[in-house]
Parts: sequence; C-alpha cells; structure tokens
Amino acid sequence: MVRVSVITLTWNHIEYTKKAVESIIPCLTSDDEFIFVDNKSTDGTQDYLQSLDLVCPTYVHVVEERCGCAHAYNIGFKKVKGDYIFIYDNDMEIVMKNTLDHMIEVFKNNKDAGIVCPCMNNIIGAVRSCPSISSLKNDIVEIHMGHNKWWPECPSAGWLLKRECLDKVGLFDEQFDPYGINDYDYARRVILAGFKILCDRFIFIQHYGSVTSKEYVTAKMLNVVQEKFYKKWAGDQHYPKGGCPLPPRR
Repeated sequence: MVRVSVITLTWNHIEYTKKAVESIIPCLTSDDEFIFVDNKSTDGTQDYLQSLDLVCPTYVHVVEERCGCAHAYNIGFKKVKGDYIFIYDNDMEIVMKNTLDHMIEVFKNNKDAGIVCPCMNNIIGAVRSCPSISSLKNDIVEIHMGHNKWWPECPSAGWLLKRECLDKVGLFDEQFDPYGINDYDYARRVILAGFKILCDRFIFIQHYGSVTSKEYVTAKMLNVVQEKFYKKWAGDQHYPKGGCPLPPRR
C-alpha cells in the first residue's frame, strides 16, 4: 500500500530541484514513493536524481524526446501506486512539516473532494494566493466555477489528487502542450465529474514561480492553447450564454 505518490518534473535548474527535494524529505514516509520525470536535463540533474537515497522508493524516468508538461505528467500518472498523487513542481519548497498530513486529513473530512491544494505565493487565483506563511487564513475554501468563470482558477502547482479522482477523470489533455492550460481544463473536468476542489489555507508552500517555463513560453504559444481551450468547451452546456473571458495567461 502506497500512501502518496509525489510527481516532480525536471528540466535543468538543479539548484531549485535540490531545494524542492530536500525540503519535502521531512514529509515523506516509507509508505510513499517519489517519481521524477526528467525532460533531458543537461546540468547534472539526472545524476543527482539517480543518487538520491530517500526513506521511500524513488523512480527516475528520462523521456526519449523532449515533451510538454501534460505528456510528462501523464508519464508519471501512469506509474503511480499511491492513494494520493502530489504534483510537486521543482520550483516549490516545503516550509511546513505537516504539509502532506494536513492535506490528507482534509480529504478524510471531505469525502467528495477530488483535489486539495495549499496556499502559495506567485500563483494565479485569489483563493490560493498568499504572500507568506504568516498571512495564512486558516480555513478550507472550495474553488468552483462561478457565474462569470466557467473554469476553476486553480493552477496545478501543489495539487494533492485523490486516486479515485484520477481514475475517473483520466489523464491531462495533451492537446494543450507544450505548456499552458491543461490544469485549468483538468480542474474543470474534476468538478464536472462530481468532485470538489478545496484549498487548504492552513498550509503554505514557497513557490518561486514558473522557473522553467519562463525559458520557452511565449505569448503566441499561450494564445494558441487558450484558443484550443475555448474550442473544446464553448459548445458545452455549462458554457454561459454570451461568453466569458478565457483563463489568464501565465
């Protein structure tokens, strides 16, 4: 029985990856697993990952060809064995030792939850956005689709996803690669599948903010994936009459 499957994507920036790994160690148990999907790093990241000796099993998958975020996460999703899946970006740093335990407890108290996510800085969405650990609101808030937003404002950084939800909703939609809006699409699918998305505002994670994507993401790329998102959902019965704005650019 595996408790939490941690998935981290890497592409260079070894200094951030080391900080991410070292900070989550106090949260891990022997019942967890750590899955890395490396996008052909060239800065020693692969050697570092292969050298890790953690309390839980560690797996390193190096892609055959460079790929987008959705495809890389799907590689990890197909390998997970845990009751929960933690999407842990390599530009994040755990600052509270009870991070995973507390979010798991939220699931236990909310049986219809599909995703639980923490607060962090450098994140889109007012519910999750928090400048520091001292600014936590200390409550649990549902993230949903409002009357003027037909998508939940919930980037995937720090998601703790219930295995039952993954099994029902499926994988990320890879049409939004190489980078973009697959997490907004997935969050919408989670809600339409009958699950709730909750923000655990007792927990704060330091987020350094799209460190890797800044190197290759362009406005043109974001415009393309936004248009794909619109085409996918515009004919859906939940799309409000008169239209509404697309999710914001990253």
